[in-house]
Formats: sequence, C-alpha cells, structure tokens
Amino acid sequence: MTRPPRALRGRTVALLGAIVLGVLLPCAVAAEPDGPRLVVVISVDQLRADRFDPGLPGGLGRIAREGRVFADAAHEHANTETCPGHAVILTGLHPGRAGVPMNDTVDRETGKSVYCVQDDAPDAQTLGPSGLAGQGRSPRRMRATTLGDWLREARPGARVFSVSGKDRAAITLGGQHPDGVYWYETTPPGGFTTSRYYAEALPAWVERWHGATADRDGFVSTLPDRWEHETGDPPNGARIDDTPWEVSRFLRVSGHPIRSGDRKQMLEQVSFSPWLDTLTLDFARTLLREEKLGTGPEPDLLAVGVSATDLVGHLYGPGSQEARDALLRLDRDLGRLLEDAEKQAGRGRVLLVLTADHGVVELPEFLAMVGASDCPVEGGRIDSKSLLARLDDHLRRRFDPSGAPEGAEPWMWQESLELSVNRRRAAERGIGVERVAEAAAAFLAAEPGIERVFTAAEMAKGEGPAPFARLYANSFDPERSGDLAVQTAPTCVLAPYPAGTSHGTPHLYDRAVPVAFLGPGIGKGVVRGRAAPVDIAPTLAGAIGIPVPPGLDGRALPLGGL
Repeated sequence: MTRPPRALRGRTVALLGAIVLGVLLPCAVAAEPDGPRLVVVISVDQLRADRFDPGLPGGLGRIAREGRVFADAAHEHANTETCPGHAVILTGLHPGRAGVPMNDTVDRETGKSVYCVQDDAPDAQTLGPSGLAGQGRSPRRMRATTLGDWLREARPGARVFSVSGKDRAAITLGGQHPDGVYWYETTPPGGFTTSRYYAEALPAWVERWHGATADRDGFVSTLPDRWEHETGDPPNGARIDDTPWEVSRFLRVSGHPIRSGDRKQMLEQVSFSPWLDTLTLDFARTLLREEKLGTGPEPDLLAVGVSATDLVGHLYGPGSQEARDALLRLDRDLGRLLEDAEKQAGRGRVLLVLTADHGVVELPEFLAMVGASDCPVEGGRIDSKSLLARLDDHLRRRFDPSGAPEGAEPWMWQESLELSVNRRRAAERGIGVERVAEAAAAFLAAEPGIERVFTAAEMAKGEGPAPFARLYANSFDPERSGDLAVQTAPTCVLAPYPAGTSHGTPHLYDRAVPVAFLGPGIGKGVVRGRAAPVDIAPTLAGAIGIPVPPGLDGRALPLGGL
C-alpha cells in the first residue's frame, strides 16, 4: 500500500513530540498523593447510547448507575467508523486533524486502499505469522499524540498500555509512545500480538497467557464448542431469534459454532462471538496484574477496546438476540475488570471512562417491516456495487465519448461512503478532477436514498446544510479524504452485502454514544447538554493534573467534585 514518504511522517511525529514536550514539561503538575493511581479507558465498539443500560447487573450497569453520565453525548464527525472513532477519544482532535478520516483511505494516484494503521516499514512488522505477510502496524499515520503521550511526558514514571480485539482500536488508543499495545490476531496460532514498533518479542507473561499453541489448547481451551444464548427468546428486550436479513455465515440462531473447523476458522468464529470480548478483558486483567499497573507513585493508563459488540452487531443488528446476549456477557466481564483494577490500585484510586467509537442502525429491512424506516428505497438497502457500476457507466458516457479503452480503470475509487477521482484517467483525458467530481456528485444526488453529496471544497470550508456541514468538515483531511462524501438518507444502508447492517453516516444513531466517568471525586448523576468523545482526553488530563497541548478540539467536561 502506498503511503506518504516515511521521512515526512517522521518529521510530523517529531514536531508533534516537540510541541508536547515544550508545553508539558515546564507546566508539569506534581502527583496528588490521594489522586487516581490508575486511569482506565473503555471503548465498546458500536455501543449506541440507548444500549447503555443502568439496569444491567455488572460493570456496564454500575458505571451507568454510579458514574457521571453525559446523556446527550455524540461524536462530532461524519465518518463514524472504528479508526476515527477511537482516534478522537484520547487525542482530543477531530479525525481530519488527527490524520485518521476513515478506516481506509484511497491513494489518489494508484487507487489502492491504505489502512489507517498500516506501516510497511521493517521496524513495524507484526510479530508472528501475519508479519510475514507484510501486515506491519504502527500509529505513524496518525498525526497526533494522545493522553498517554502527554502523561508520560509530564510524569516520567507513568506507564501506558492498550489492548483491543482490533488492531486499529488498540493502536489509536495507545498513542505514539506507549509501553505496550496488543490486539487479537486471527492468523494461526492466534491470540494477542503486537508489532516491532512496540517490542521485538512478546513479554513472557503474554506467552504464558496463551499457553500451548496446539489446536484447542492454551487460551482456546477455555472456549465452548458453541455459542448458546443465555437470554432466550422475547420478551427480553430483543426481537425474535432467526430474524430474516441477519447474516447466516455462523448461523442465525443460538448454537453458533465456536470450536469447529480448522484453527483459522475457529479463530474467526471466536472474533464474531462474545468470547472475543471475554478474551480481551481477561487479557487486560492479566496485563493489569503482570505489569503492576496502579501500584506506583505516578498514575498509569490502561485503554481497552472491546470489539465483539461491533462484529456481532454487523451480522445480526443491535436489536438481535445475539447482540443482547453479547452485551450481557460483556457487562459481566467488565465488572470483573473493574473489581481487579480497584483491588490492585485501591478503591477510590481508579478513574474510569466508558465510551464508544460509533453507533449503528438496525437492520434496514426490519425497520421497513415494522414501519420505522425513513429510507425512500424499498427495504432500506442500497446496493453499492450496482450504484458504483451505474456511476462509472455514466462517467464513461460523459468523458469517454469514443469509448473507454479495453480494461480501463474506473473513473472513481471508493472507500466506505467516500469517492476519489481516478487521477490517471482524468489526466489521460485532459479533464480536471473537479469537473469529474461535479459530474459524479450530480449523478449521485439524483439517486434514491442519497440525501446529499459533499465535495472536497465544501468539506474543506464547512459549507452546506447544518449540522452536517460541520460534521463533514471535522472528518475532512485535505491529503487523505475523498473528492466526494455521500450522505445517505436516514436509516438507508449503502453496502455491497444483502444482509446485516452497518454504520458510517453522520446521522444521530451512528453518532450518539455513551460518555460516562466513574472515580474519586466525580459527581454522580446525569448531565444534559453538549458533550462528545473528543472531550475525554482533556477531561482526563485535568482530572489527573497534567496540561494538554494547545489547539485541541475537545474541552474539559465538568466532573463535579474534581
């Protein structure tokens, strides 16, 4: 994959580090003797705000009941995806400024997809078999530092770790210079790995956690053969099991396979089940204990991204029996992590925040069936492959009047809900990029289910109808964003697959997420009014007494007694 020159990326990170060093060191605040010893950041992938239930009996419910809950919190960017959603949490910057506008962006010259944490440099090679396939990972593409970086600069004794089921979540939460970052790997033998950017080898405690690597030994031995739902059918707050339009890849009913097939298949089945989160949180508890976090003179930081909620949600939808069962299991597992953290650091010495990277829309066909769809397209699903084929045919008729050469590339490249003009095709025809983009925008805007198409010029200037213009401007990166951003009508799903659901739009169901704090001196209760995950980093920095870099997009939220 093609990326900006490494030297340029290095200068960018070095400059950021110099800015942070200059701001933090002269202003370092002495650690409070009775302040937090441990900061825990929990991001629950795809957890919509309306699923954050104080009635849950475990960790999620406890945070909702005992914490300070910002009930109107929502992301303030348009591209509601995992990488940008996690990047804002601890950078305090909107995704465009952080250099993470989407999970994947398009190299404008080659049309190749560029992953947000991809790094092909030898010193970023992933440890283990996947590293041999060139799957390097690092935070170098992220043009920002995080709370962990600020903490280590201000308090040299502090330690910073992150872990997640997804590499992009762990890496963006971990920042530029953490002590350790780990993520789940489905390449056999599987388990949790890291890259050479962080370490030359996995610590001994990680290898002990994995145990033997033979099939169904080690950490795999703790898994059941099947995922049986504990919650039963309605009435239990979820729709009936085996709802049409759920993805059938791992069955649509209770009894989903976990330990079946070869090891590769088994590891993938785990990742689409609640046991991915169970393993992630068990790994985080082991990390907490083995690294002795929260026991030193300076506050430590542990960031945890739980990912199964997203993978399960994509297959079955947020109102499914599977999603409910996964949430109940997560609630229980998260309670165990909180207990361990408070036991180790001391009750009243743990500062915790819980949030999510994005929300999700219900299965569009189900919404249509129950009369809750706002999408003008029958069934609520727009076939992206068909739409792109028709768009390319339109552009070929417009700009290739004599016919396109055999095997010609498409006029536009697509990633998620953004499109980029094929610069090579435009140059061959002597046509300006803006002209092609305008023709494509006009075509797309006339399509059913497409509410608005924003051009790069509009996104750069924040032009267009409120509140969407501001949201797209906050997502826009002039070097990496597409030439067009497609805004679908509410509840429409633009995707190439005929089942399941997705996210990625600026609509509130994709942006509204929990933001809740729990810890010493934090006022309990529900707070109304504007709040966003981009506020979390400056809020935590203030709570532990370290200054923040200038020019953040987020602001410190009121925490009551702190």
